[in-house]
Amino acid sequence: TNSAAGQLITWVFIPLLGIGGTFVYERQIGTLRRMFVTPTPRGLYLFATVLSHVLAALVQMALLVTFGVWVMKINWGDSPAGLAALLATSALAAAGVGMAMGAFIKTPGQANGVAIMSGMLMAMLGGCWYPIELFPAPVQEITRVLPTRWAMEGILDLTLRGQGLAGILPNIAVLLGFAAVSFAIGVWRFRYE
Repeated sequence: TNSAAGQLITWVFIPLLGIGGTFVYERQIGTLRRMFVTPTPRGLYLFATVLSHVLAALVQMALLVTFGVWVMKINWGDSPAGLAALLATSALAAAGVGMAMGAFIKTPGQANGVAIMSGMLMAMLGGCWYPIELFPAPVQEITRVLPTRWAMEGILDLTLRGQGLAGILPNIAVLLGFAAVSFAIGVWRFRYE
């Protein structure tokens, strides 16, 4: 269960962090400039782009959870609502971080490399590959700044520690905080040209 949850978070976070590459690519080839000649509001464009990536990630997560249940006999806990809420807020947090990264990255190649590197680093340090208890105490505290840590702890609370939705509300709140702050940074610093 620990490995399946960690792999789910790792391989869903990395593409969502790559949202920044989508924005950089469209800015670089001039798609954004042409789109905004139309009456499409800029906020609608940003919302629709992020929403499409988040929905694709949620489908991917649902497939991974379903495969885990049917094929690998993984117990994802007794709270489907808690799992759904945690996975949705994890996807939003990752998409927000990806959007914030896209506001600072200059080329699609750079965006791809940064998304992979930061996704792998966040997954490793967030407890997705190794139990967080194996890290030294100072590192365990430092990793609280990573959304992967909060997502992984929430999943483990549901699957291994028998928590329900109420037990993971702090994790959901922190992930929503990550999403809100990173989306705000991404929108504030977003360059259309």
